[in-house]
Amino acid sequence: MKKSRGRPGLSIATVPLVLAFAWAAAAQGTASPAPAPAVASPPPVDAPPAPAAAPPARQAQPYTWASVGTTFAYGQTYGSANVGAGLLVRYGIAPNVELGYAFGNSPTLWSLRPGVTWYVPVSNVRPYLGAFYTRWFVGDGQPDQNGIGGRAGFSLGRVISLGVTYDHAFGCDRNCDSWTPMISAGLSL
Repeated sequence: MKKSRGRPGLSIATVPLVLAFAWAAAAQGTASPAPAPAVASPPPVDAPPAPAAAPPARQAQPYTWASVGTTFAYGQTYGSANVGAGLLVRYGIAPNVELGYAFGNSPTLWSLRPGVTWYVPVSNVRPYLGAFYTRWFVGDGQPDQNGIGGRAGFSLGRVISLGVTYDHAFGCDRNCDSWTPMISAGLSL
């Protein structure tokens, strides 16, 4: 027997017949036979699926931190205490501000650091990279100073951060740059 190409084994006309035989075979066990369907009805037309609801927009997430440690200024080592707050918005971008106090040497220093930090969107250990402007309020009658800086490190969960900060003071002639290791504890709401 030769098979012809391009033709299916069953034609469309035989489908209702096969369905009728299958229905009749299933109904043989019943007491009253029911009439066979004359024509198979076409499958119901499905309505197009409803568009998926847009995911809810992520709300900005406030966070705070505090750190205590040492810092370096005017060629001396100081104790330091810092507090900060920020707002984590889309794509891991976090505008923030930090207030710091350096003590234990003369002159005493207050610093105000507005900046922005980018948290890489990975789970648990979150690397970060940031930049900031610094305004130092210097005691003992010395002039206040301005500078820029950066920070990099990683945050462990929502509580502990380990990293380093870099500061560069404008308009100075010695000890203009400093690197400071940073360990901080904070809270993300």
